[in-house]
Amino acid sequence: MSFSDSVYLYLLFLVIPFVFLLFYNFKKKRKLQRGFISDIAFKQIGVKSSNDVVVIKAILITLSFVFFILALAGPQWGEKKEEISVKGIEVIFLLDTSRSMDAQDLNPNRLEVAKDLIINIVDNVKNKTDYFGLISFAGIAETEAALTDDQSFFKMRVNSIVISPDEVQGTDFFSAFRLAIDTLKMSKNKNHIIVLITDGEDQEKEWLKILPELKEEKITVFAIGVGKNTGAPIPKKDEDGNITGYKIDKKGEKVRTVLDELSLIKIKDETGGVYYRLTDISGIDQIVAGLDKFEGSILSKRVSVKKINRYQYPLFIAFFLLILEMLLSDRRLKWKKD
Repeated sequence: MSFSDSVYLYLLFLVIPFVFLLFYNFKKKRKLQRGFISDIAFKQIGVKSSNDVVVIKAILITLSFVFFILALAGPQWGEKKEEISVKGIEVIFLLDTSRSMDAQDLNPNRLEVAKDLIINIVDNVKNKTDYFGLISFAGIAETEAALTDDQSFFKMRVNSIVISPDEVQGTDFFSAFRLAIDTLKMSKNKNHIIVLITDGEDQEKEWLKILPELKEEKITVFAIGVGKNTGAPIPKKDEDGNITGYKIDKKGEKVRTVLDELSLIKIKDETGGVYYRLTDISGIDQIVAGLDKFEGSILSKRVSVKKINRYQYPLFIAFFLLILEMLLSDRRLKWKKD
């Protein structure tokens, strides 16, 4: 047997002073009676509330008090199985890991701010049974975390993201959207959401070809632009992460990466989504509020094993003892015969 609110069991320590109080009242009553009736007369009459009745009534009250405390503590024994429908939304994050995301117009850089944003979104959404997936992309797209409600695992995968190696550099929205759409097509959820986090510099514009499919599949895209319109140089780093220089163009000048908002605004317009410019994570409340507006669908069913509450049994016993104590009448006053 276990208790759902075992802290209430500490009230059982009150039984000791409770019993002491009953005993004290009994002695005080006897003392008052002896003050009005002589010892000889006391022995010659039948006194109301004789010793044995008083003791029984005290025991009944004490036991009733004990069982009330046990009921309050919520005794549990036995188990029952319940099938629970898990409702939520499914969100796939597309995180740009191209070299431009290493720019430091945001502190410490665009990628780290974007990662902080994803983790904060997961921590702050209203429904803790939402499913999240993560796809990183540069020149190619790769699934980093399949749709899951294991938030600890998901956040670990987010924290492990780094800038893509040089051999797969570029910014290809199309491959990221393609992989996300194929993933969401396997879901029965009626609300499909993609959160695209990028600086928007997709020079090829292949993503224009996939917009009709996004609309057809009723996928809403939250487009989040990372960086500042003024732009920033793209650093080069050694194996230890130290900056060794900056990317330069054919003229020998530093290449500045600038946030391309026009592309992201077009994506959100075509999919009925929302565009946010991310300069820090202060705007997270707006993003979370936007996601919370979507109605969750049943994502899975689980079997939950719960202990059965049995508080009604000690409660019934407590009331029964209390009623029995009230019904227990004292002997009528009568003169004893010699």
